[in-house]
Amino acid sequence: MKIRRRARHHNVIPTASMADIAMLLLIFFLSTTIFKAREALSVRLPGATTGERIRKEEAIRLWIGPRGDVAFNDAAVPVDRVGEVLASKLERNPRLAIALYADASVPYGTVARILDEIQKARAPRVMLTTEHRTSP
Repeated sequence: MKIRRRARHHNVIPTASMADIAMLLLIFFLSTTIFKAREALSVRLPGATTGERIRKEEAIRLWIGPRGDVAFNDAAVPVDRVGEVLASKLERNPRLAIALYADASVPYGTVARILDEIQKARAPRVMLTTEHRTSP
């Protein structure tokens, strides 16, 4: 008896047109997508006409000068040590509030860096101070 050899068929997915399909999909999605340009906002910092007074014993005044220099209650501190100094002060008195005074000409990146340091120190109460304006 003769045994016939089976023909082996390889199942192959044709991929020759796959690049064409990918290119057409890319062109379609790029042409139908709406790119919205971000508009710059003109932001004016608010002023306060009323507010709550904080006793000096319950607050640490954190000053950020026009050149980015930082001071705690008028004592200069390097920017990279703000979190350490603040954490040590909060260990002694955990109810302290931090009053942040930033000069209007300080770049926001500097203020954000200081706020990150305050967050690392786990300060529970942070106040951003404003200019006092008289009501009209």
